[in-house]
Amino acid sequence: MKTIYLLSFGLLVLSHGLFAQRLSPQIGLNGVPLFDKTVEVNATVLRTPEYEIFLHGGYSFPRNYLKNKNDFEWQYWEGKSSGAYLRVGGRAFLNSNRKFRMFLGVQLTESYLKQSGTNYHVIECIVAPCYPLESAAAKKTNALSAGITGGFRSNLASRLSLDLGIQANTYVFEKPDLLNNMVYVPGVGRKPVQGVASIQYTLKGR
Repeated sequence: MKTIYLLSFGLLVLSHGLFAQRLSPQIGLNGVPLFDKTVEVNATVLRTPEYEIFLHGGYSFPRNYLKNKNDFEWQYWEGKSSGAYLRVGGRAFLNSNRKFRMFLGVQLTESYLKQSGTNYHVIECIVAPCYPLESAAAKKTNALSAGITGGFRSNLASRLSLDLGIQANTYVFEKPDLLNNMVYVPGVGRKPVQGVASIQYTLKGR
C-alpha cells in the first residue's frame, strides 16, 4: 500500500507543478463493478490529448457467499467478504484527434480484502444425516497486482465522455488466499480479465 501512496503523491505534485497549464482533470464512475456491489470512482490528475495519468479507488460492500448446494464437498467456507482498493496508472491515446480515441495503458492496484465466516468439514458417518464440524474462519489480506487496460473513449457531450474496454490484472507476488473461490477481489474482480464501462466528466474545458 505504501507504494501506491507514494506514487499517488508524486503524481499529484507533478500534475500541479510542471503540467499545471495543460491540466484538464476528469472524475468518473465505472459501472461494471456495480454488479458485484463495488463502487469504483476515478480521477484523472494529469491529462493531455496524447496521454493521461489516473487514480482509481473503490469499495466493495459486504456480501454473503454460500456453498454451491449442487456440489458435495468435504470442506467448504460460507461467510461475508468486503474490501477496498486504490489504483494508479497511465494510458496513451493512439488516435487522440478522433471522436473514437483508442487507448492502451498500464496500472498498479493495491487491494484490501476482509473475509469472515465459518469453515465446514464433513466427516464420514454410518447413519445419516452427517452433520459437518464447524469452525470460525476469518482473514484480512492485502494484495498488489499489475495490469494493462485497453479500449476506446467516445465523446458524449462537451464535458462528458464514455470509456469502454477491458483490463487484465495479475498478482505481483501471490494470489490472496480466498476462503471461497467465488469471492470478489476489490480492484481485480473474480477473474483476471474485467470489463470497463466508465462515464467521465471533465472539470475544466478541453
